[in-house]
Amino acid sequence: MTSTQAPAPIDPRGPRTNQAVLSCALVIGFVLGAQWVAPLFAVVLFLGAAFGASYGPVLRFFQVVIKPRLSPPSELEDPRPPRFAASVGVVFLTAASAAFAAGASTFGWVLSLIVAGLAALAAISGICVGCEMYVLLVRLRGGVRVVTVDRSTGHGASARDIHHGGDTMIPAEFRDGAPVWLVFTTQYCAVCPRIVEEIRTKRPDDAVHILDVADHTALAASYRVRRAPTVLRADASGLVLSRLSGADAVLVELEALATTEILPA
Repeated sequence: MTSTQAPAPIDPRGPRTNQAVLSCALVIGFVLGAQWVAPLFAVVLFLGAAFGASYGPVLRFFQVVIKPRLSPPSELEDPRPPRFAASVGVVFLTAASAAFAAGASTFGWVLSLIVAGLAALAAISGICVGCEMYVLLVRLRGGVRVVTVDRSTGHGASARDIHHGGDTMIPAEFRDGAPVWLVFTTQYCAVCPRIVEEIRTKRPDDAVHILDVADHTALAASYRVRRAPTVLRADASGLVLSRLSGADAVLVELEALATTEILPA
């Protein structure tokens, strides 16, 4: 029987700090030709992935030095996806270290820079490819839920959460005088094209804008986009009505809108 008990949630800024340091270290190592950076950070990632944030040097530094100086996070996240992502990084950097030891420095740097690029993407935009891999694997095996915790309510919620209301406006360039859907996606999102097609099919009169997070990092960060797809649904004036995280949330929202429209007045 698969357990549905979720571990204690964590501050998502910790893993993002870890990813930022990792990315910078690998790029600097590449520029300086310091091959020892790969095995060093393979160990750093392994400690955090295997034993938790208290044992990862960068994560521990965040907890002890940085976090006390920050305001409380707006939400917490499940620690399992970032730990899985770190494990993937360990595999890549271990392979890179072996390549360096074997004299295949070009291959070693290719592997290292792949890790650096994905870590930078996660640190800047919150889109964590390794985390999405974890969510996909969990769904395929029918396992435990991945949870986030809304700080305002303290309640755990699945990755299908739908957040309604607020006073946020979408940028003026996306206001078309009709209801608008902003779909944040990445090149790694296999389900995003299907979600876009679902929106266009079920909401033919609405405007749909597809935004690659890599090209809209600042905008994605402002809306706390942490996975793909993340969709903002706005009215004709540009007021955000819903923030939908994940494909399931979008499908639920579309179904709810269809049900509302066929109800008698």
